[in-house]
Amino acid sequence: MNHTARALVLSALGGVTFRIGVTDEWANYVNDWMRWPLVVSGVLLIALAFVVILTSVGDHEHDHDRASAFVPWLLVLPVVVGFVIQPPALGAYVADRRANQADARTYADPAVAPLSETGENEMPVSSFVARASYDRDGLADVTVRLTGFVSTDSSGWYVTRLAISCCAADGAAFRVRVEDADAPPEEQWVTVVGTWVEGTGTRLGDTPTITATEVAEVDEPEHPYE
Repeated sequence: MNHTARALVLSALGGVTFRIGVTDEWANYVNDWMRWPLVVSGVLLIALAFVVILTSVGDHEHDHDRASAFVPWLLVLPVVVGFVIQPPALGAYVADRRANQADARTYADPAVAPLSETGENEMPVSSFVARASYDRDGLADVTVRLTGFVSTDSSGWYVTRLAISCCAADGAAFRVRVEDADAPPEEQWVTVVGTWVEGTGTRLGDTPTITATEVAEVDEPEHPYE
């Protein structure tokens, strides 16, 4: 691979990374604090491509083995995928295999504020799962509002959300079983209003249940991960 080809690959990789960082597409891959490192990485890769071009002026290219020269071009594949295919956020397939396996307290807000006993308490799904295990008295008999996508299994259907610490690769899934409401289509985003079924989800790995009083289909949020 000659200098021009190296510069082309570097600039293409930098262009994809930069585009992901400056558009809303980053939310499908990384947490919000990782957005600007993506932008900086993209700029550095593009700058490095210019350095390769400038330092190659006057150099004489040498022939290399065709097979070994072809290998670096494999780096172009993620560039093509990045430009042509924009993968959606992780969904029900991943959630079914990771559901409530992680400790929700790792992802939930550590500051446990008292919940309102008269109005609706909007909270992340991971916080609901966490409160079911360590704040049972505070969660009992209060109305909550959860937003997530629908996943299903033989036991029923769930309002589900994925949480990430850094990027989608470390995503953990949290879900709450919904009763007293018909299941919307799988992967459909919904808002569920209801109350916790006491005694459910009290141990790590168990799934809490909510008795629904309202289920509304909604659009996927701009930031799909908690």
